[in-house]
Amino acid sequence: MNKKMICGILLTVLGLIYSVICFVYTLMHPCVYNGIGGLMGAFLGADTLVPFIISTVVMCAGLLLCF
Repeated sequence: MNKKMICGILLTVLGLIYSVICFVYTLMHPCVYNGIGGLMGAFLGADTLVPFIISTVVMCAGLLLCF
């Protein structure tokens, strides 16, 4: 395995862990945000939408780096 593959795997794992943490935290604290319900309202109410998007992008970048 080369360094690029190891870096990609590391980014993928870190992005996956952080996005799962954001997702589980959001599911554990449901709310309605300015009339927006469901998963989007829960993300907005828990202030985890931006970290979830960033961690998902990092995870996808790690996958692209691996392949």
